[in-house]
Amino acid sequence: MILLAGVDGGATKTVAVVGRPDGTLLGLARAPSSNYHNIGVKRAAGAIHAAVGLACRRARVSVGDLGIVVMGLAGMDSPRDFVVGQRVANLTGLGKRRIVKHDSVIALYAATLGKPGIVVNAGTGSFAAGIDAAGRTIRAGGWGNIIDDEGSAYDIGRLGIRAALRALDRTERKTAIAKLLVRKFKLHALEDIIHDVYKKPMTVEEISSISKLVAQAAVNGDQAARSLFAYEGRALANFVSAIARRLDMTRSKPDIYCTGGVFKAGPVLLNPFRRELRKKVPRFVLRHPRFEPVIGAFILALKEHGVAMDGVTLANLESSHVRHAVKMR
Repeated sequence: MILLAGVDGGATKTVAVVGRPDGTLLGLARAPSSNYHNIGVKRAAGAIHAAVGLACRRARVSVGDLGIVVMGLAGMDSPRDFVVGQRVANLTGLGKRRIVKHDSVIALYAATLGKPGIVVNAGTGSFAAGIDAAGRTIRAGGWGNIIDDEGSAYDIGRLGIRAALRALDRTERKTAIAKLLVRKFKLHALEDIIHDVYKKPMTVEEISSISKLVAQAAVNGDQAARSLFAYEGRALANFVSAIARRLDMTRSKPDIYCTGGVFKAGPVLLNPFRRELRKKVPRFVLRHPRFEPVIGAFILALKEHGVAMDGVTLANLESSHVRHAVKMR
């Protein structure tokens, strides 16, 4: 029996699915981060192997039956990254063929099933990616938290800390973010957060988690937090409009899929996002992605196996996805 697998290897977690060439999902599992930039090549390969192996065990199938394994990995930003990413994939020893994709590509296929559209992701990191009728894919943003990642949870967390400290300096307005930080980190004084940030130091995931505090403050009407989300919403819209322009979609009515935990903040992010986007793309439709990114990796494995994503295959994927969807949240 030939099996296929898809992997979403991110900075926070690794998710893997295993299924049959008829589109039926059989097993799903999670493991820790597999971003080699953060944890190294061997640990990244180990996390992927653990996730796929556990998915196979849960499906009661053998890892040895895996044919094609598509791995959508975070941090694939340069030709060198893809060389290293392929090393990571090969070290897993999984499957007869191991294919590495940028994580934006699996997000695209999860949302559009390979049809024209644009995905904008605002999670731990951020990016926008688009696919046209010819199947050409491009992306914008996603250059990492040191250089870029505007619109991401990390950027919101970082700027939330900065806003609280600047309010302490009285160079910016007071913000409820300060009290929320003191409570979350059990600080004696707000200034103590500097020790946590620089001395521990805080991980990307820990700083990203602060975005939820900023969202809480924004939803409750805090103006500093709302301004911060407006800034991030405009940044995400600029990524999308750049993709639309390059794929000649600005005069059509493209489907735009919003994904990532930051969008859970709701109108405080979506309203400025829409307003800014309309300046360059007057007509568009905002949609929820059809599947999670890991399913996009599985769809690409099906594509590489020569299976079209329609008819019975799509029906099998959708029905089996329902059984596994709760485990993906």
